[in-house]
Formats: sequence, C-alpha cells, structure tokens
Amino acid sequence: MTLLRNLALIAVCTCWPGVLLAQHSHGATALTPSVTFPQDDAVLLEQPRMLVVSFRVNVQLLKLALYTDKNDWIDMGFQWDPGQSDNNFVFPIPTELPAAEYYTAEWSVVGEDRRFMKGEFKFAFGPDAIAPSETIEGGITRREDDEYGTPFEEFQKRQQAQGNQ
Repeated sequence: MTLLRNLALIAVCTCWPGVLLAQHSHGATALTPSVTFPQDDAVLLEQPRMLVVSFRVNVQLLKLALYTDKNDWIDMGFQWDPGQSDNNFVFPIPTELPAAEYYTAEWSVVGEDRRFMKGEFKFAFGPDAIAPSETIEGGITRREDDEYGTPFEEFQKRQQAQGNQ
C-alpha cells in the first residue's frame, strides 16, 4: 500500500509541479491573522476601544501601527518586545481617534521559523461611515509624485506604456 501511495504522489508531483509549492506555503499562511478586530473593511457605529490581531501560531509582533486615511500616524504606545511571542495580541486605543474617513492598522510579524510577514486591515466608524474599500475605489488617489488619477487611469497608462515599447 505504501508503494502505491508513493507512486501516486510521484505521479501527481510530476504532472502538477505546483503541488509541491503548495505544500510549503502553509507556513506563510499561518503568519496571516486568523482574526482581526476590527475586521478588514469593517464599518462600526462607534470607535473601537482596542485592536486585536490573532494568528494560528506563535509569532513576534514587530509592528502594530495605526494611520488615518491621510497616512497620519496615531500613537498607540506600541513597542516591540523581543521576548514576547504569542498568537493573540490585544492593544487598547488610548485616545479618541482623530477624524478620518477610514483608518489603516499595519502589522508585521516574524514566526518561530524566522519567516517575515506583513499586512494591514482597514476600518471606519461613525453614523455616516462607509466601508474603506468603497471610499478608496470611489475616490481619487494621490501618489507620491503628485500625480492624480483613479486606479483605472493608472492601469491605462501602464498599458499604453507597454504598447509603446
């Protein structure tokens, strides 16, 4: 039976080499949060009193930063503790948040196997709040080079540039 299983595994890996890659991706997946509060793209009635980030495995939380929609940093008092490894992190928001259309929480972690992962989740709150994804999609974005345009306009520019090459 073991010989038959090994032959089947060899056949699958030969026919579909991506299967081998998929077997090794679970480590990175474990480093993505299984739970965040607020959830990504959440709309809350009131300001959250805390940020929660939970992972499937123990990690060291290297960064947890909160920004307004204008990319203004909000001091939450987070400090990296190299001795702390956990899978659940809860951080109170110590002050009233400044007015913004939405907020972005950026995080970065390193796993026990020294893999690094970073990400973010966005949320909005208040009686007139709308989902951050709707605000971002519907709005005009400003880039560092002071060009303005929608994501579609940026796509069109890239397509035109590729066509001219």
